[in-house]
Amino acid sequence: MKPQFLLLPLLILVACSNRNNPQAVAEDFVYNYYKRANQELAIQLSSGLAAEELEKEIARLTDVRVPNESVQEEMPNVTYQQIGKETANEVEGTTYVLFNYQLTIKNRDGTTTHTKKVVITTENIDGLWKVVNFDEY
Repeated sequence: MKPQFLLLPLLILVACSNRNNPQAVAEDFVYNYYKRANQELAIQLSSGLAAEELEKEIARLTDVRVPNESVQEEMPNVTYQQIGKETANEVEGTTYVLFNYQLTIKNRDGTTTHTKKVVITTENIDGLWKVVNFDEY
């Protein structure tokens, strides 16, 4: 059997997997917001304070963004790694799952320009895990 046919079932499994869990939502948020700079996709994974901040950012960027314009080749390369996870005790009947990520930002020539840490807070809202807050330091 050819190698590309061996990967097909794996790709189908990954594509059909349930992404409604705190880990997957946090990873998808970091990928869309930090790596791809796509606030529109990130806001779909968000609620509460996180959604409010993204809405403000989208409004601020409306004048400088051209619809359907791809700027991927101009963007720096952002890689990320989860460096921690913590489940907060139930607060007023709600459980929060926090994830710590380290981002490494490199310019186009591959030189690291800086690193930053990000805390992503997730919460289950009406059966869907959402990012409810994020903070950089």
